[in-house]
Amino acid sequence: MTWKRTISSKALEKAVHASVKVDDKVIFIANVNGILYGMDAVCSHARCIIGELNPNELTVKCPCHHAVFDLKSGAMLEPPYVAKDAPKDKLGLRTYQVRDNNGWIEVDV
Repeated sequence: MTWKRTISSKALEKAVHASVKVDDKVIFIANVNGILYGMDAVCSHARCIIGELNPNELTVKCPCHHAVFDLKSGAMLEPPYVAKDAPKDKLGLRTYQVRDNNGWIEVDV
C-alpha cells in the first residue's frame, strides 16, 4: 500500500470531515476527538457520496437512502430504506488507515 497526501490537517480540523479524491477513489476522512478515520465515500447501494457523520456513535449516513456505516470497520449497520432485505455483509465499505504527517492528512491506499 502507498500513503497519499490529501488535505491539510488545519482544513480537516475546521471541517471535522471531508471527502477527498485519491487516485480514482473518493475517500471520506473524519477527525473524531483527534482520531482519524477513513473509508470509501461512495455508498455501496446507489453510489451517492456519504457524509452525515455522527461522531458520538462513530457512524456515517448516506443522505440518499439513509444507509448507516460503521466508521471504524466500514460495515453497513442499517441498510437503505429501499432495500431492507439487502444482505448487509455485501454492502459494507472499505476502510483505510489515515495519519497526520507534518501537517498533511495522508491515506494508505
